[in-house]
Amino acid sequence: YQANGQVKEAVVLLEQVVAIEAKTVAEDHPDRLASQHALAGAYKANGQVKEAVVLLEQVVAIHKQVLAEDHPSRLASQHELAGAYQANGQVKDAVVLLEQVVAIEAKTLAEDHPSRLASQHALAGAYQANGQVKEAVVLFERVVAILKQDLAEDHPDRLALQYTLVRILEAADRDRTRV
Repeated sequence: YQANGQVKEAVVLLEQVVAIEAKTVAEDHPDRLASQHALAGAYKANGQVKEAVVLLEQVVAIHKQVLAEDHPSRLASQHELAGAYQANGQVKDAVVLLEQVVAIEAKTLAEDHPSRLASQHALAGAYQANGQVKEAVVLFERVVAILKQDLAEDHPDRLALQYTLVRILEAADRDRTRV
C-alpha cells in the first residue's frame, strides 16, 4: 500500500500485523521487529512522526540487546530512527545517532556500499539542518566523489546529490556575505 501512495491503508494494515504479533511472537523476534520498523516508516510517511519515534526507539532498544552493533537490521533501525528524530525536530539526536552508524559502517562496509553512502548522505543532511555547514559540505563532497566513480554522469542519484551540494555551498556563501 505505502509504495502506491496509500499510506493510511498501510498504517491500518501494519497496525493490525503489529497487534497480532504482539500477542503471538516474542518481543525480540525478527519478524515482529521488522513489522514494527515498517509501521514506524508508515507512521513517518503519514505525518505521525511522534508515533514513529516512540516505536523506533523501542525497536532500537531491543536490537541493542539482541544484535551486534554492526548487524544490518540494527543499523537500519538506527538510521530510520535518526530520520524520525530529524523530522520531529530532534536534529541533535539525529546527528549523534547517524555519527554512530557512519562510524560503524566505516569499519564494516566498503566505501561505495549503498548503505554506507546512504548513511553518510543522511548525516550530511542532519549536519546541514543542525547548522554544521562545513561538516555537511565535507561529507556531501565525499559521497559525490564516490558516486562519480560508480554512477554515470547523468544518473539521477548523482545529479540530485550534486544539486544538493551546490545549494548548500550557495547557502553557506550567502551566510558568509551577511556577516
